[in-house]
Amino acid sequence: MTLLFVAILILLLLLDVFVYWRMYVLLRAVRRPWIWRVILSCLAFTALAFWVGAVVALPLLGGTRDPLPRWLIASLYIWHFLTLPLMVLALLLDLLVRALRNARRLLASDAAKKTPDESPPAPMLSRRNFLTSLGLTVVPAATISMAGVSRTKLGKFRIMPYQLSIAGWPRELDGYTITVVADVHAGAFSTQKMLDDIADATNRLRSDLILLAGDLINVALADLPGALDMVLRLDARDGVYMIQGNHDVIQGPDRFDHAVRRRGVNLLVDEVATITPPVGGMPFQVLGPRWTADRFRDDSVAYTASLRDPGMFPLMLAHHPHSWDMAAACGIPLVISGHTHGGQIMLTDRIGGGPLRFKYWSGRYDKPDSTLIVSNGVGNWFPLRVNAPAEILQITMHPAHPI
Repeated sequence: MTLLFVAILILLLLLDVFVYWRMYVLLRAVRRPWIWRVILSCLAFTALAFWVGAVVALPLLGGTRDPLPRWLIASLYIWHFLTLPLMVLALLLDLLVRALRNARRLLASDAAKKTPDESPPAPMLSRRNFLTSLGLTVVPAATISMAGVSRTKLGKFRIMPYQLSIAGWPRELDGYTITVVADVHAGAFSTQKMLDDIADATNRLRSDLILLAGDLINVALADLPGALDMVLRLDARDGVYMIQGNHDVIQGPDRFDHAVRRRGVNLLVDEVATITPPVGGMPFQVLGPRWTADRFRDDSVAYTASLRDPGMFPLMLAHHPHSWDMAAACGIPLVISGHTHGGQIMLTDRIGGGPLRFKYWSGRYDKPDSTLIVSNGVGNWFPLRVNAPAEILQITMHPAHPI
């Protein structure tokens, strides 16, 4: 996992270098280039802070805390993961246009070329000037503005209710309630108040069972004690259970598992917990596969499914929603997931980060004998959400009525 994130950091660094190189080239033909060079140097220096943080203190490489102010971290995340790719596309398109124009000039015959008198007047705003002003003023301003908007929304979430009728759910447990807290991402974009608000809102729901669907921390194990303090505040009659998420294990799954279990929190890693409610008395099981790389996830899901008691209703808590396909094939009637953040940035219900990256990204999905519920998550690794509100789920379980 660490190697993957290092590869991503190297890719972003190369994109940074490409953008600042192209902007420097464009500056050669604009008026008063020294002013623009000062702006470009300031932007490059600011981006450098991202890499200093990554090398010196970013938890991906073994550090504990990013030393930068939170507003600057948010701006740099939005720049590198949202606006930088758009700038790269714009500059690549500019290079393509220039290449096509040069090729056309080479192929044109001398007779077909226009004389200087026939040439159209130079435009008031050339493409070069447009890209320069866009890259050095509009894009940074938009990035800072989005960071400002994101700060006003961090820590805010909704309560999303589900009334779920499932075949095989015990009739004795009709009305049983389950609260799902996913993707807290305790770290750079969380505060103590946010963790307190999550605990308070969850406890106010007074659910029978609380499930945490992974990514309790963002990256750093240094953030885990505070996150576990929040988990230990959660109160449900039938207990609190959690699984690993991909962010939890970046600094080592064994270290994460040991730290969680040492605090007495119920962590399921390729394990099954049997829940026996005192009211109704009908037990059911919660299955928790470990987080693994994509190509091995099905093995973990299938293995965990094989541990269930065939006489009890099985509910699987799987961080990645794509686990549902294997779980459904193994006869699991209900899977609860997170991971997707509802797509994080969605232009509409069907256009955005969700469908671009995931088969299942938010809400309820049904197959003939299985149901998937995907939580948008309550926290953030990326500071900005658009049409993908943070949420805590409360699921009320009912037995399916025969048709």
